Amino acid sequence: MSERHVSELLAEVFRRAGMKRNLKRAEAVLLWPRVVGPEVARFSSARALRDGILYVDVTDSETAMHLSLQRSRFLAVYQGEYGTGVREIRFQVGRVGRDDEEPEPPAEPARPDPQELAELARGLGELDLPPEVAQVALQAGRRFLGLKARRRAAGWLPCPTCGALHDGPVRPLTPREEALAAAGRRDEGVELARELCAACRRYADEGRVRAAAGQLKVAPGTATPGLSDDERAVAAHLAVRDLDVAIRELMPAAVENPRIVPQLERAARNRVALASGKAPEAVEHHDIERYDTRLALLLRRLGG
Repeated sequence: MSERHVSELLAEVFRRAGMKRNLKRAEAVLLWPRVVGPEVARFSSARALRDGILYVDVTDSETAMHLSLQRSRFLAVYQGEYGTGVREIRFQVGRVGRDDEEPEPPAEPARPDPQELAELARGLGELDLPPEVAQVALQAGRRFLGLKARRRAAGWLPCPTCGALHDGPVRPLTPREEALAAAGRRDEGVELARELCAACRRYADEGRVRAAAGQLKVAPGTATPGLSDDERAVAAHLAVRDLDVAIRELMPAAVENPRIVPQLERAARNRVALASGKAPEAVEHHDIERYDTRLALLLRRLGG
């Protein structure tokens, strides 16, 4: 079995377990002792992989400088032997073994979801993996299922586009957010920073994702071959937000002006189509009712 084949199979297992993004991060961190050897691993600890940069804690500044001189050798092992997404390594003095990404555990330690653990074990059991690879995969899975449990307990919620847990709902308000709240004003950028995980928030700022959102808003079935699955999901989320705003504005206007009813119904069908995966013309009245009972009643009353 080739390394590429193993990687693809593992990616599928972790995708089902909701850990697709975390797989590469876990892999890079867990492989550190094997990349550098047991001697170096005693006084260094890979902590996190962010945007292709592996952050490694070391015991002192002299060690950091010494290991920095060997950075290219470590990168060659990561990229040549394991094919990970590590493109840079940064060493910094810290407590070896620390994990700054994890939230503080609650008073009662959160345990991984038993069903998720069982699904992970079953998925790995279906693969004919070399023992060493299976061990790393199981370690990564247990680590991140435990992390997911702790984050859920700390109030983190799934990103509506990719499903990754994020701390948007529980982060303290920034001064700008406090000022907006006090003034009763809304800001899309601020709201998206709370709704989406960091990666999807970055996608939401890209022009091509914004352009796709404009297309999906008027034609939910539009193909977006230039976007990844996550980018398309973000574009659909932006389209849904715009349609929600449009529907709120069109509802009272339609009561006053019946000529607006077709526009309101079209916005409602597109909104439901984006959420359900149906074609707009296949959306039925009960589908709209599940989305918004008041809207469904209004359309029925106005003949939409």
